[in-house]
Amino acid sequence: MTDHARHGAAEASAHDRGDRRILRLIVVWIPLAVIAVATTVQVLWLPRLPAEIAVHFDAGGTPDRFTTPLRSVLAYLAISLAVAASLAIATFAGRRAAVRPADGSRSRLLGRVRPTAAAAPATSVLIAVVVLVLTGAQLDGAVPASWVAPVAIGVGLALGLVAGWITWRALPEPDAGEAADAAPALPLAPGERAVWTASSTAPWVVWVVIALVAGCLIVPIVVAPTAWWLWGVVVLVLVVLLATIGIRATVDARGLTVRTLFGVRLVRVRLAQVVSAAEVEVLPGEFGGWGFRIDVRGRRGIIMRGGPGLEVRRTDRAPLVVTVPDARTGAALLNALAARARRG
Repeated sequence: MTDHARHGAAEASAHDRGDRRILRLIVVWIPLAVIAVATTVQVLWLPRLPAEIAVHFDAGGTPDRFTTPLRSVLAYLAISLAVAASLAIATFAGRRAAVRPADGSRSRLLGRVRPTAAAAPATSVLIAVVVLVLTGAQLDGAVPASWVAPVAIGVGLALGLVAGWITWRALPEPDAGEAADAAPALPLAPGERAVWTASSTAPWVVWVVIALVAGCLIVPIVVAPTAWWLWGVVVLVLVVLLATIGIRATVDARGLTVRTLFGVRLVRVRLAQVVSAAEVEVLPGEFGGWGFRIDVRGRRGIIMRGGPGLEVRRTDRAPLVVTVPDARTGAALLNALAARARRG
């Protein structure tokens, strides 16, 4: 390795360490500090709260669900920590993908994960403010007025947006990013047929979220077993969630087709729409997490996990990114088939 290359590698490593420190502050320590302050305030309020407090309000602002103050604090801790952990995992997932495979240079991690990083302090502030306002309105046995719940939500949203905006402004602009170099087209003989297919599934954290959602959905049925229609809602929600945990991408004479593991087609890019295809390295944080997403550059994404992805530049729409293994082979075949289609 030359001195210039060693210097570049050392500089990239220093940037990466600095980015990680800043991200830990924004995504981990600031949300934890907000949660700690909000929890401490609620604990100090415990002697001044009645035996049961309202924790849910109907559309008119009337309390319709109650629990003990201690359980309310524990519920706040569980929800806020779960949300903070999910955003932290989404931000740091696939961090090694910050190295561009084309030339080995490192793009700034902070700019790429800006959307998810900004959401971390915003959501922690939102949840804390709503809970504190609603709890504070019940000190010394006071009954919250009907306007308290909407005001709490409004103030929480406003302060959360401010926290997110400040974080967004503090982080560097995302790299505008030039289009990735197209993968070299696979050599195909005249009339030769070829098919490439690959599957990708969501990481364990998504499965955990689905399990938690399933548990929460079952609670109303246990509480109100006569409401049989809730079973249909549970099944529908779970089917939608399960449909997002895995995909199968196929490149053939029809173009690129992406389907769920249940066989439902999500998208098709016909050969006539393909400008070029390339392998790219994807961070879930730059798309705001997992699932069907849009990043700050306008790219559409079907993001299952961090790592290699197939990016297709299209003639009539924004680029499409699909995270699948062996994306380079898929991109090379798609380029070959698209070039043959253009030649007629």
